[in-house]
Amino acid sequence: MCHRTLVVTLSCILAILVIAIIVVLCHCLHCIWYAKMTWAWLKAKRKPLKVSEKEICFDAFISYSERDSEWVENMMVPQLENGNPPLKVCIHKRDFVPGKWIIDNIIDAMERSHKTLFILSEHFVQSEWCKYELEFSHFRLFDESNDSAILVLLEPIEKSTVPKRFCKLRKLMNTKTYIEWPSEEEEQHVFWANLKAAVQLEEYPEA
Repeated sequence: MCHRTLVVTLSCILAILVIAIIVVLCHCLHCIWYAKMTWAWLKAKRKPLKVSEKEICFDAFISYSERDSEWVENMMVPQLENGNPPLKVCIHKRDFVPGKWIIDNIIDAMERSHKTLFILSEHFVQSEWCKYELEFSHFRLFDESNDSAILVLLEPIEKSTVPKRFCKLRKLMNTKTYIEWPSEEEEQHVFWANLKAAVQLEEYPEA
């Protein structure tokens, strides 16, 4: 009986230690994050690779950190939607379907938009949901024949701060021209002109 109690006690302690080690490893290696994204990817793979033009209802989906929302919602969105021609953009606060799983909202927003604008900043790199959007974009946007991703550099960031698992994004930042928000006010009109031209290139070629 004494030996049985000792064995049970040691077994419980060992099991707790093993579980604790697994939890720590999962946290350090982002295993839970990868598992969620794998599930989202498997769901996305069931959908058609291309949506019809009738299903595309936005010119661009804007992926940004909540901490950059003031700049995006008060400056970028009015500039794009009130321009000539006016562009229709998708932002999560206004256009995501309430009650729908956020990953499904992200997938649908990207697939129903001609372009995807990534507003890159230190906040973006640290944002959990921005990481989901970037990871999904690896599966559907950042392929060799697809040019639907537009990188907007809101502030200077070191490429080394971009998580290594986003290898394609890091490659794009090294090879793809991105639009950089200027600190000088007199240069901002050029920024807006370049951004509008990049977003409306396919739908309004005369622009």
